[in-house]
Amino acid sequence: MVSMPSSSAIPSCPPGRNKQAPWKVSRLFTVALFANGRWKLLLAGCAGLGLHQVSEALVPATIGAAVDNAIQPNNFGALLGWLGALAVVFVVLALSWRLGTLATERSFLLSSHDLRQLAVERTLHPRGMAARRAPGEIVAIASSDADRVAGLAWLIAGALAATAGVVTSAVTLLLISVPLGLAVLIATPVMLLVMRRLTKPLEDRSDVEQSTAARAGALATDFITGSRPLKGLGAEDAAVTRYRTASRTSLVAGLRAVRSRSAYNGASTALSAAFLAGIAFFAAWFAVQGSITVGQLVAVVGVTQFVQGPMTALGFLSVELARKRASAARIAVLLAEPDAVPAPESEERTTAAANPAATLASQGEPVPLLELRPGSGDAAFPPFTASAGEIVGVVLPSGTQARLLVDTLGFRTPAPRGLVAIDGQDAADLDPVHFRSRIFADSHDGVLFRGSVRENIAVASTELQERAMAAAAVEDFVPQLPGGTETILTGHGQSLSGGQRQRLVLGRSLHQQQPVLVLHDPTTAVDTATEAVIADGLRNFPDKALVLVTTSPTLLAVCHRVVVGGADGTSETGTHRELLATSPDYREVVGS
Repeated sequence: MVSMPSSSAIPSCPPGRNKQAPWKVSRLFTVALFANGRWKLLLAGCAGLGLHQVSEALVPATIGAAVDNAIQPNNFGALLGWLGALAVVFVVLALSWRLGTLATERSFLLSSHDLRQLAVERTLHPRGMAARRAPGEIVAIASSDADRVAGLAWLIAGALAATAGVVTSAVTLLLISVPLGLAVLIATPVMLLVMRRLTKPLEDRSDVEQSTAARAGALATDFITGSRPLKGLGAEDAAVTRYRTASRTSLVAGLRAVRSRSAYNGASTALSAAFLAGIAFFAAWFAVQGSITVGQLVAVVGVTQFVQGPMTALGFLSVELARKRASAARIAVLLAEPDAVPAPESEERTTAAANPAATLASQGEPVPLLELRPGSGDAAFPPFTASAGEIVGVVLPSGTQARLLVDTLGFRTPAPRGLVAIDGQDAADLDPVHFRSRIFADSHDGVLFRGSVRENIAVASTELQERAMAAAAVEDFVPQLPGGTETILTGHGQSLSGGQRQRLVLGRSLHQQQPVLVLHDPTTAVDTATEAVIADGLRNFPDKALVLVTTSPTLLAVCHRVVVGGADGTSETGTHRELLATSPDYREVVGS
């Protein structure tokens, strides 16, 4: 069984935030090869695979010695001895291959796990990422790119083993014939230099092939995931056209890389064949001249034929290294991505749970769980407070501003200093983990994950709260599912209707343990009767502060107060009935 390292053994993410060295290709290579004591596995892999190549190179030399010392003199006892020596070589060959392969594969798997964990931790970091990346792109980086960089262990072990095979072959030939050995030693670097020049176009085209394939794969993942919204928007043709273009670009790049690879393979085979033919010719000439024996001729031909493999592997070294550098560069860019919500300049952050004694103001009045203060610019939201047992409605003039408010309260967008206060403390000074332990603000398009209905609703525990299930109005359809609450959802719940998915997402929000829950238009996909049931159920959370960012009159009617933001920056506060009676703008947005 492969043991996985603990997350504490890997550099925390996002790296570079606490005066750590920035992520570069060289640092990722170091992590891939040596982190968590993997140098031991790498050393064992190199030793095993190297011994395997040495043993393979010794096989033809042993056979040649058997010809000269046992078969030619017709010595049966010597033949048995050389057969025993050959058996030992094969045993060492097999065991060393098993040891080297096992150690290198183990190093590869652990390295891939560590690199994938770094990418996932950076993606899920509480402060987010400034650049919005498509899910398919992140999947490609955390899977194929991580695997390719982790394959550096195989590349190094294979390169060292190939070098050991070439050196063993050269030494064997030197012992048989100095001219033949020198020919191998001189021809090897010359051939590698020629192969290096031949691989330059292949390196460039391989990099383009990787990039275009990653983009096409990311698009495919995103389009499949969002197939229902695309159909709803009638954008299937546009999506197909966009993917076809990306796929065609990837195909052209792939064909160019294949052509370069084929040309390289052909040139490499031709060079190796010419090299083998030349060595075989001179070996035969030396044998005819009596400079070497028949057994030595057999050994020379066998060793020369064997050395083609290691030499070809060394020729591909630069190509594979270039591919791994390209993948490492993509991972490094992801890990170095700036935070969406920068850390405050002060090093002191509030990370502990709120002190109960701090929830009382100097006048003895309870401090609201949430306070939104007057802002400016894009953050010009109407001010309001929310305390336990309150339902506060927030009506904003545009959907864009509503999403910005929810993202700000969900700590996905930076909150300017002085805008949001949690338990009387400025949100700009709070650690994101502490912030989110007090407020839960899911986005309007919250998704369902693969797993059972129960696991999707009660993420933190397996206990389903009856009041949350009733408030989300899921009890009228969940029992009819094939497995009830144990029904497995696949494809982000695509087998359910839009209203059913939205109610499950609402049920998950109402199961959260945070004292403040922010709900953004939670009933846009349900019918009027179901919406009325949900609105009535929201009254059953006296221990929570509910903030409803919505324009639904049914939901606003159950709010204790409604705060309305105007397009000109003004705001109004009152109950739903009061605002309907006194505010023309409110009536226009909400209706009756």
